[in-house]
Amino acid sequence: MWKCPPQSVLVPVDFSDASARALGLAGLVASAFDAGLVALHAETLEAPPYFTHDQIDALERERQVARASGLQFVVGFAAKQTAYAVQATVVERPPAEAILEATRSSDLVIMGTHGRRGPSRWWLGSVAERVVRDATIPVLVMRAEAPATTETFAKIQLLAHRGAPLIAARQWADLFASTFGGQVSEAGDTDACDPASIQQASLAVVAVPMEHSARGLAESITHLLRRCTRPVLFVPA
Repeated sequence: MWKCPPQSVLVPVDFSDASARALGLAGLVASAFDAGLVALHAETLEAPPYFTHDQIDALERERQVARASGLQFVVGFAAKQTAYAVQATVVERPPAEAILEATRSSDLVIMGTHGRRGPSRWWLGSVAERVVRDATIPVLVMRAEAPATTETFAKIQLLAHRGAPLIAARQWADLFASTFGGQVSEAGDTDACDPASIQQASLAVVAVPMEHSARGLAESITHLLRRCTRPVLFVPA
């Protein structure tokens, strides 16, 4: 189970404006709770099946160089977003798989998304949806236009998805409100909530059922991530 307050905060990065904002906010959160902060970048570099042994060896050398340069780039990227100490990690795996694996040693994920549809969606679009759906720890998702400041926690709106218990979600909402001087209000169930009311909040905290594979839950997550411009913290009930 995750710890609240968090002891480890994970931030997936793809070097977009959205992940830059996520890193900035994660720095504030990690600093407030003296938590570890990990910036994770994941990508794949696969050898075609027709490659010879010499070509595979050459590709492996390229991988080693790419990992080293990628790590330096993540360090530099993170330093521009937060002054808080960041542990940079670069792995060769599909992004969603790498992030979900990393959640096993994390208490909170803060990641960016742009909410786009179709081919224009970069990996933090569809990946964010899968991470929220399959992660067993809280995931805070924000867009590039969301401010990475303590104002994110000024007006927190607490919601439940399909009757999910609010205990864990309320714990996170109260923690952020008390730490950053915000206020918490309840808005009922996501299905009955007026979408416009969420836009009045600075952060929506949503309690979601643990049955993450449910189609209805996946559709609701996709809808919220694509339509809501406010940061949303999804907390497994």
